[in-house]
Amino acid sequence: MLVSVLVGAAVGVTILQKVIGENIAFGKTAKQSTTYGEYDASKALDETYSSRGSFTEDHVPSWWEVDLRGYFSISNITLTAADMGWNVHMRNAFVEVMDKDVSLCRDVQVEWCGNVPNTVATGEEFTFTCNATFPIRFVRVTRPGIDLLNIGHIDVQGVVATQPYRSYYTSTANRRVSFPSLTTSTETAGACGILCHKSHSCIDFSYRTTASTEANCLLTYKVVPLNSVADHAWSMYTLASCL
Repeated sequence: MLVSVLVGAAVGVTILQKVIGENIAFGKTAKQSTTYGEYDASKALDETYSSRGSFTEDHVPSWWEVDLRGYFSISNITLTAADMGWNVHMRNAFVEVMDKDVSLCRDVQVEWCGNVPNTVATGEEFTFTCNATFPIRFVRVTRPGIDLLNIGHIDVQGVVATQPYRSYYTSTANRRVSFPSLTTSTETAGACGILCHKSHSCIDFSYRTTASTEANCLLTYKVVPLNSVADHAWSMYTLASCL
């Protein structure tokens, strides 16, 4: 089920909160075209694994993508090449930012941020400036042709931006968020969704049908492995990838 929340009529990027030095991609959800061994997409988000990072198998093309699970105005993106000779597998890769998941949606806005050169040294860093004028949710790195893609580490810098004027949430019954950032009461699930939309940093919310004077609306901005728990009285609503 989709819950649509309509707030206002204009789509724009409004800076609400500045986060200095924090990698807004850390802890988020990453995926890639294929995975070689244990080097899954999430490894590129954790600097602990920067010597090897994430690694794909041969694919046409090879790509890596992170869902920021929220909307941001991106200032710059830094790619760090891996060690142990794997650095060559980041050559010629290019970076793009998108408002929607290109694998699920048709009407995707895309902004090209930059291209890694043909020569890459071990541990070398490449920083690209993104000038997108729309709110960003996805960052994708692509290496064209039949080749491998290895990213030692990726750092995404940006600030929270307003969401597009319409937000869609998918519903899951019998679940509620386990780490609410705000607990309040509303008369309907839609009203709870509007609060989530207006908070900008909110990515998921839970609602239960009960008296509006009781706490029945939970908002969260946290992305953690166990972000929800079973609870038959609640329904959990997650921000959809294709808006």
